Amino acid sequence: MQYPNSGALFMREKKSEKAPEWGGEIIMEVSLLKTLIEESDGDGVKIKLSGWVRQGNRGEFISIKYDSFKPMTQDRPYSEPRQASKPAQVDDIDDADLPF
Repeated sequence: MQYPNSGALFMREKKSEKAPEWGGEIIMEVSLLKTLIEESDGDGVKIKLSGWVRQGNRGEFISIKYDSFKPMTQDRPYSEPRQASKPAQVDDIDDADLPF
């Protein structure tokens, strides 16, 4: 089971010098994506991620999660509560279906 707004990066075999060493995916909730688009101030949407190096059955991987932290500002003098969720665990992710 994968937690909302989380994913993982797994080390990959490099097939060329320009190929990335890590690959994976993050599954984002549609409602969060809509909110990010509505809050954007231009053509781009900034998605902050946090990552943790983990050890799993297939070796080292990086667990990633959407970082919802928003610093306090004059317009928002308190920190909004964060939605509790855990980063994905290696047993929760099957990288066999990844397209790379």
